[in-house]
Amino acid sequence: MASAHSDHLDSPTPVGAGDRFYALRMTALITFCGLLLSSLITSIGVLLTGERDWLSAICLALLIPLLLLPPLGYPLLLRLSSLRRENRALRQQVREDHLTGLFNRPHLLGMLERELSLSQRHDYVVSVLLLDVADFTDLADRHGRRAADRLLRVFADRIRDKIRESDLFGRIDGAQFLLVLPHTSQHDALHMAEGLRALVTSMQVPGIEDSLQFEIRLGVASTENTGPNLNALLNEADYTLYQSRNDLRQRADQN
Repeated sequence: MASAHSDHLDSPTPVGAGDRFYALRMTALITFCGLLLSSLITSIGVLLTGERDWLSAICLALLIPLLLLPPLGYPLLLRLSSLRRENRALRQQVREDHLTGLFNRPHLLGMLERELSLSQRHDYVVSVLLLDVADFTDLADRHGRRAADRLLRVFADRIRDKIRESDLFGRIDGAQFLLVLPHTSQHDALHMAEGLRALVTSMQVPGIEDSLQFEIRLGVASTENTGPNLNALLNEADYTLYQSRNDLRQRADQN
């Protein structure tokens, strides 16, 4: 296992068409600038020294950058472009959930902690919604894992379309999501929770029959009650989610 990991790290970064275009464009630009600079310096030297064979000097000044810069600059710029692209992809993997494209748990909790610090400094309220797809394991068993993953992606997209740009939304567990609502009271968060619950009831997932019905459990918490404490806020949201889970079970037993 360690050997395989080492081989992966030592393998060269793949080069794409975008990397080649970038390297060609930048090599051409650097070569052009090199030609201008070389000819300018040579012209100044010719004027200062009174060199009569100025044409040979200018030709040599143009030839040297043409011979040196493209073969040296292109491979270096090609490597640089591919490394930059790989670094961007790695940074994206660090903060994004691979399935839904939302923030992943570590990144989202880090952003929530910063938001709580800001809320304490500037005296505003932060609320959170904990959203959990009810009986997700049973849904996956009935419809298949691929269909269940598709459901999570569609669910994430629909919620993302309804929230504000300032809100933070991420997947923190298998079928559990966390929505951070800055400048939002608990009353407004509860109102939003009901709107999201209604949204889910009308949601259709491509590739799954229209008769599919599922519900979400919701937990709500606010710094109005817990203060700007990360653990207290999440524990309160988890507790109200637990209550929501019991309410769903009671409704199911009654039916």
